[in-house]
Amino acid sequence: MVAAMAALDHEGFAAAPRLGWVTDASPLEEAPRLAAAWGLEALWIKRDDQLQALYGGGKPRKLDYLLAREPLASAPRWAAAGAIGSGAMVALAAAAEQLGRSLDAHLFWTPPSDGVLDNLAFTASRADRLWFHDSRAALAVSRPAVLVGRMSRGAAVVPPGGTSPVGMLGFVRAGLELAAQLEERGAAPTRVYLPLGSGGSAVGLATGLALAGCDAEVVAVAVVERPLSSARRIAALTSSLHEELARWGLAPPPRPPRLTLERGHAGPAYGVTTADGVVACEALCDAGVTVEPIYGGKAAAALRQDAARGQVARAVFWHTARRGPLPHAPDWRERLPVALRRRLDDPRWERVRARRRVLLALGAGAAAAGVARVTGYEAPAFHGRVLGDVEALVLGAAAEALLEGASPAELAGIARRVDAYLTALPPAAVTEIHALLALLEHGTALGGRVRRFTSLSPADRERVGASLAARGGVLRDAARGVEDLCALGLYQQPSSWGALGYQGPMVGPGRRGGWPAYEAMRAPRGAVPKAATP
Repeated sequence: MVAAMAALDHEGFAAAPRLGWVTDASPLEEAPRLAAAWGLEALWIKRDDQLQALYGGGKPRKLDYLLAREPLASAPRWAAAGAIGSGAMVALAAAAEQLGRSLDAHLFWTPPSDGVLDNLAFTASRADRLWFHDSRAALAVSRPAVLVGRMSRGAAVVPPGGTSPVGMLGFVRAGLELAAQLEERGAAPTRVYLPLGSGGSAVGLATGLALAGCDAEVVAVAVVERPLSSARRIAALTSSLHEELARWGLAPPPRPPRLTLERGHAGPAYGVTTADGVVACEALCDAGVTVEPIYGGKAAAALRQDAARGQVARAVFWHTARRGPLPHAPDWRERLPVALRRRLDDPRWERVRARRRVLLALGAGAAAAGVARVTGYEAPAFHGRVLGDVEALVLGAAAEALLEGASPAELAGIARRVDAYLTALPPAAVTEIHALLALLEHGTALGGRVRRFTSLSPADRERVGASLAARGGVLRDAARGVEDLCALGLYQQPSSWGALGYQGPMVGPGRRGGWPAYEAMRAPRGAVPKAATP
């Protein structure tokens, strides 16, 4: 703690202008149950969502310094760019309202979700002007100044994500803060995990820890494309931060900051969830911490994977997201640019949002019945690529109740075959499968039952499915979806084909004996197509 506090109280660093929004340290909570579930010796969660300024999250740390420096300090109007559900834009919109500034928000498209729409509603309710761009590339072509400039059409530009040498000072301070908390507790994590978007949080944090003499390695889990998370960019950010520190009399750390880039969890595109990220979010939710899947979920997935591989024993997960839900104006949709409003009103997105009401029903029913979601299981290790151990158990229990006549061997193979099928589905569909299985396990509360689905008899499980189907709407679709998954897992197995009268795939002699249906279709050797005969 001595080294950390000495750096924090350094007269030069203390003299760097800031607004004073972040004064108290965010909580550092130990999570022993989740640590045990993930195979860790110890896990701490740094709760930046509990910061008071601007609805919490890590962004106020950067804005605390950034908005106190010119040209932003005195500019009456700011301009910034971000995704339609940008958390950075939420913090900036709140800051503009608090400081009486005008905000021009340039938004680009990413797939909508409940969290994205909550952020968008808040931004639309407070920004003075909104622009919509079909993609980040379209934004870069039409308004490059809001990405790389200092001024854009008379407005002072806030760098994307608040990342600049000045903004990163906020996370240098955060690194010193964490080091002091760890030393006070006698805790010694080997790694600190957090998401990497614009990069400033990770670089600032690693530098702050190095200044404090903390040996923990920062694992920055990229949620953006490789060109935006390159080692060269990280090196440039680190160099510019060191120059900024030198302005305030702080020498660079005695050793280079320990920062490792992890790019294996970014997913198919920015703003798109991953199956592993959703699973990690659900585990954190069970531990009492609500994490969004686009940033925090992917960082948590990397931590969970590394723990399973034995690559980390003691870790800190840095929760960078803001609190929610956010307030918004009733007419926020009418304030959106017409092109954005039309795209959001596309029926495809309406159907996605309707299906995800399953999650709301699950949360309300399970909370009302007081169901514990992670204790009391004796699920065998499944080691699936998509399905978790408990999810495989739920699917097997459903198959036992729904698939009359299936043999024990056939039932045993269903979860494995469904898991293989799910690996090819898009992330949004996989998210719905996770929600569907969670609803089946805990949705018994909707019918007044206390026991979970997997603890019921096969006959009672069948009644639960019928009860959900009878409710209609999304719950009926959920019940049918479970039946379809079970059938898919069963009828992929050759032993089940006889009951259907199916003779198997139309494969030729490469398979021993061939298949009669295939052989019947083969033309005799030397036959010529009719069209080729005179």
